[in-house]
Amino acid sequence: MAYDIDPEQSVSIVAIFLFLDAAFIGFPVLQNLIAGGTPALVPLLLVVGLIAAGVGLLQGRQWAWWLAIVVVGFSALIDLAQFNLIGLLIDALVIFLLTRPSTRARFGVR
Repeated sequence: MAYDIDPEQSVSIVAIFLFLDAAFIGFPVLQNLIAGGTPALVPLLLVVGLIAAGVGLLQGRQWAWWLAIVVVGFSALIDLAQFNLIGLLIDALVIFLLTRPSTRARFGVR
């Protein structure tokens, strides 16, 4: 028996985690920018990708599912390199929710 949850709930939960992750990464980038520094390119692109994926998922866009998988996978690699276990658990939860059969079907992903 496969465990599957409502795809609408999955998308909402994933979007919330993507926006929270963008905030935690983005606020230090913004603080550095306000202080007169130049923002690091990788965190800035990660924030943009997280926000775009979250908005796209809420709109039901297929490209957003793929973007979310790529951005969260990249975030997981960074969390692994930094030994951030809580970040890894959240990334794993997001990937788990996105790869449920009903959620994949909602976005037309095989």
